[in-house]
Amino acid sequence: MLKNALAGFTLTILALLPLRLVQPFAWVIARCVLGFKTTLQHVTATNIKLTHPTLSEQGKMQLVQQSIVSTIATALEMPAVWHHSNTWLDKKITAVHGEDHLREKLHAGHGVLVICPHVGNWEVFGRFLPRYGETTSLYQPPKYRSLEAMVKKGREQSGARLVPTNQRGIAQLLKALKQGQIVGILPDQRPKNDSGAFAPFMGVQALTMTLVYKLLQRTGCKIILGYALRDANGFSIHFKEAPAEIYSKEQDVSLTAMNQMVEMSTQEDAAQYQWGYKRFKRLPNGTYPYRAS
Repeated sequence: MLKNALAGFTLTILALLPLRLVQPFAWVIARCVLGFKTTLQHVTATNIKLTHPTLSEQGKMQLVQQSIVSTIATALEMPAVWHHSNTWLDKKITAVHGEDHLREKLHAGHGVLVICPHVGNWEVFGRFLPRYGETTSLYQPPKYRSLEAMVKKGREQSGARLVPTNQRGIAQLLKALKQGQIVGILPDQRPKNDSGAFAPFMGVQALTMTLVYKLLQRTGCKIILGYALRDANGFSIHFKEAPAEIYSKEQDVSLTAMNQMVEMSTQEDAAQYQWGYKRFKRLPNGTYPYRAS
């Protein structure tokens, strides 16, 4: 009960923090994190070592530092993104790139599944996406129930419809796509064993969700990559075409293409990807790469 109340109070305070102060504040916190052997630092360093084997040791260390700052900045930004109005958010969008890719597919009457990786601030992108049409997204309630009202209200105030991460929710995603609407999915979460298959991600075999492939095969929808990157004055929105291979009937080919799309989202700024997540917690050979040395 106390934890719930404290978490709610903290989010309320952070929601009032001006975005121009987030980056300097994140640097201060990051310096504290980097001064100790934290799980965030260990997981980030492990992931970068696995996915960037040709990067120099100095380059890896620099990317770890930048990634931790970005991860903390994202966490600090989210309460404000949930709390503020659409008018406030519009003022924070500095540029929109490639939106014609999305508009063309919607105009043709196709349902569009937008893949939004954990890069930049995905909550900003989720708030922005519904302006192009009716949007349905999967929703998993936060760990602390006191936060649910703020999170749900924030995500829905732009017009997105949230559905649960169960069979009922998936049925609603299918319905939305068949009706020519937009569906948003975070593609790089580690799935349950029976909901995923191994596919390469930055040269490493990663357990990858099969939901996107299944929705694609059942609806014939179109796929677009989308994400919001942090910049000096707010956020830039990016839309990109999917590789042709994602439409393959072969599951392994399609999953590989989807992971390539996640890689594409890191090309502008690799540090803004969520390297602190245990994406490789289960490897095909049974090893656990996050074990402390």
